[in-house]
Order: sequence, then C-alpha cells, then structure tokens
Amino acid sequence: MVTCGGQATVPIAYAINRAADSEYTEIISSLASKSAGPGTRANIDEFTETTSLALRTIGGSDKSKAIIILNPAEPPVMMMNTIFAIVKNPDEKAILESVADMVHQVQQYVPGYQLRVPPILDENKVTVIVQVEGAGDFLPRYSGNLDIINAAAISAAEKIAGRMLGVN
Repeated sequence: MVTCGGQATVPIAYAINRAADSEYTEIISSLASKSAGPGTRANIDEFTETTSLALRTIGGSDKSKAIIILNPAEPPVMMMNTIFAIVKNPDEKAILESVADMVHQVQQYVPGYQLRVPPILDENKVTVIVQVEGAGDFLPRYSGNLDIINAAAISAAEKIAGRMLGVN
C-alpha cells in the first residue's frame, strides 16, 4: 500500500498519463493536522519519496514530486489533493473522460472521494483537485486521509480473497 496522498492522487495521475502521456507530475496533499498521527509526522520524507515513486511507477509519469501539508486550521479541513501534470499530448476531451472514469472507479471503494476541480488544461499543463471526506463512522469526517488508506486496504484484501476463492 502507498501513502494516503498516493491513494488519492496516483489514480488521477494514471488517468492523465493514459490520456496525454505525462512528462512531469507533482502532487500536494493537504490534510488536517489533527488527522496526522505520530507515524505520519515521523515519516514525512518517506511520504514524499514513496508517493513520488508511485507517481512514476504506477501513475506513469516520467518525473514526479510529492508534497504534504499538515494544516492546523480550526475547524479541521478536509483532505484536499492537487495534481499538477505537464503532458506531451494535451487532449482536453481525452483527459476529462479519463479523469471522470477514474474518479468513478475510486468512488466504488472510497465513497467520500470527490472531484472538486475537474481537469483544467492550460496548453500542456493539467491541474486537477480531489477531496477525500471520511465516512464519519469511527473517525471524524475530516480524516479522509485515514479512511482512504483503510478503504484501499479493504478493497485490495477483498480482491485477493476473491482470487483465492475463485470468486470475481
């Protein structure tokens, strides 16, 4: 499993890349400081390195950078993720369709995943913003970063179990 920021942004990076061939992808994950525990705080460098690697190996970008912001605002903010890409083959329609499809796929296992700013194309630069709101069942709604990690782990476990049992 990759970081919360990776879970939120790598699918969009992949969607942009499959539509327009990404030369560079940069993400900024901003989350409520209250939802970042000691593990996150102690491993900021690991967050940036592993998320950046996922943007290249899974997202398909040639180069990448990942940034995390722990926002101390009161009331706490929702997890917000900005994906910025420089693409080789800018095709607005293809990018819009690819991102919309990916958002729908992620929403199948993360209901609080929302496209806040659809792809904006400025020549060869693409910007997308997604928000992750937690379900609010066990954790506060602003803890989307924790919900997306749990939801991704459950989805992966269910797929593995299904394969082991021969069930789709």
